[in-house]
Amino acid sequence: MNRVIREDIEGMLTRGDLDKLAGKSILISGANSFLMSYFIYLLLENNRENGGNTTVLALCRSRENAQTRFGDYFKDPHLRLLIQDVREPVRYDGAIDVCIHAASPAGIQSRQESRVDTFQINQLGCQNLLELAREKRSQRFFLLSSVDVYGSFGDRKRRKETDIGCLDWTYSRNAYSCGKRCAETLCALYYAQYDLPCVVVRPFQVYGPGMSLTDGRLHGDFIRQMQERNQIVLKSDGSAIRSFMYITDATHALLDVLLYGTVGETYNVCDEAGECSVKDLAKRYAAQKESNVEVVFDDTKRDTPEVKDALSIVTGDSSKLRSLGWKGRTSLEAGIERTLSYYF
Repeated sequence: MNRVIREDIEGMLTRGDLDKLAGKSILISGANSFLMSYFIYLLLENNRENGGNTTVLALCRSRENAQTRFGDYFKDPHLRLLIQDVREPVRYDGAIDVCIHAASPAGIQSRQESRVDTFQINQLGCQNLLELAREKRSQRFFLLSSVDVYGSFGDRKRRKETDIGCLDWTYSRNAYSCGKRCAETLCALYYAQYDLPCVVVRPFQVYGPGMSLTDGRLHGDFIRQMQERNQIVLKSDGSAIRSFMYITDATHALLDVLLYGTVGETYNVCDEAGECSVKDLAKRYAAQKESNVEVVFDDTKRDTPEVKDALSIVTGDSSKLRSLGWKGRTSLEAGIERTLSYYF
């Protein structure tokens, strides 16, 4: 395991409540994602260090990608791979105490290249896992939704869980957002009709070691450009404001909601301290390197859909998450430094 990731996982092992998952069997779709991989590393290392005895059922589409993510754990008896498309019914003979649906094309490029697939993985995948959790009488169903469900707002306020913005469900580029809204609706219906204990989280932008550098998201784009050209090129004027969270803080947030969140409720996963403009973020990355990274602007991209459709401000209210005891531990500067130390 990479040094930076190992240090991150070791730091999270100091939590005193991981024993609440001892002896549990946890199914996780989208296990190959960089966010869920940290979650899985933590559970498996807690088994090794603290005798947690938690079984992880990692549902992945690609065995090859799973080999890359979890090669260090392939012989671990607590890790079991389920290789399949989540759009197909999921079968498993044993108990499933917790079911986590995190499978979804998250990168901007992958969402737009396969919009039907994107919607179906969110909607059909969620329904398949809800049915499995209902059959297994799971103690909790946990959905990773997205900040994208909020849509657009006419004002600049931070999104609260009760806010509902405008979202055109007939616009094909909204396949991801509408698929996530559909998944949240399914969770609400299964809770209402079957009393299945569902909880939903809406992560804002999470970054850190292991993220893709080619899926169109900001942090990955910046690092790839720094590697290739020693510069960062912005397609917009950089004034858009976003909320960013380092991956260990996001993992702590997921655990806090999983362990202490109220059934039937939704929680933002964001940190007001991690808010900044795209231009400021680029400058912070450039300032971390001593090789004079240049931040430049490409005005020829201003009319592309990804620039024109981008909201000027996407920030969230973390009050509900903080009420569970969560707190930010990694500043944006420290998170960028750790991320760069992984990729360089």
